[in-house]
Amino acid sequence: TLKEIEDKILQVLSASEENILEDQTAIAILSSSKVLANEIQAKQAVAEVTEKSIDTARLQYTSIAVHSTVLFFTI
Repeated sequence: TLKEIEDKILQVLSASEENILEDQTAIAILSSSKVLANEIQAKQAVAEVTEKSIDTARLQYTSIAVHSTVLFFTI
């Protein structure tokens, strides 16, 4: 979807013969791309927080994994 909007923006900018500020289609496409960019940015922020919490949880199991490995190979 982001690629499609990017293509639409480029198409409108290259095909626009009048002032870009008066072209309602161009304004609508630019507005929708701004909304989409904001949504993507918000989702990226959530993904970063989720990734950090997963890393924290994963690191809590490291010592257990080491002890389990030692126990496994001693038996």
